[in-house]
Amino acid sequence: MLEFIENIDIKISLFINNLHCEMLDFLMFHITQWYCSCVIYAAVVFAFIAVGKPRCRQNILFLALAVIFISIIISVFIKPNVARLRPCNTAELQSMLHFVKGYTAESFSFVSSHAATGFTIATFVHACLRTKYISILIFLWAFVYSYSRIYLGVHFFGDVLCGAFLGILCGKILIKLCGINNAKQNE
Repeated sequence: MLEFIENIDIKISLFINNLHCEMLDFLMFHITQWYCSCVIYAAVVFAFIAVGKPRCRQNILFLALAVIFISIIISVFIKPNVARLRPCNTAELQSMLHFVKGYTAESFSFVSSHAATGFTIATFVHACLRTKYISILIFLWAFVYSYSRIYLGVHFFGDVLCGAFLGILCGKILIKLCGINNAKQNE
């Protein structure tokens, strides 16, 4: 059964990786980079200052600490213990992958830190701001940010899917820890 799931995961990952064109190559390469993340994080801070309720503004520090904590847990504990090779580092897949500007990644693949942190932020921002358009934009960003990892061949679909679920779970835990339970509480 596990082999069956892994084969489906590989096929989905290869399918997504091979859906390439020059414009997507350009976008996905830049979306996954640290400088794009910094712009998004700055936009989140700005949204909290501009739109956020006083209680939510106080919690942006907890969000930043949570994202750092999640990244450390994934990088130090989960990835080395699961030890799943990235698609770009898997010998059998390298000839089937489309590499953008030679982009690859080191370390292990499972789970995607990009997906986990992106969806933690999206879940928390949605709960705090409760603004339809900001929620749509932040979840869209989390999706594209995560998708870029599969597109670039540095994560399998399952790595990103599990990372997204982990991120949503972490976001919900953070919401509970910060006492953000409903819209009235945020006012």
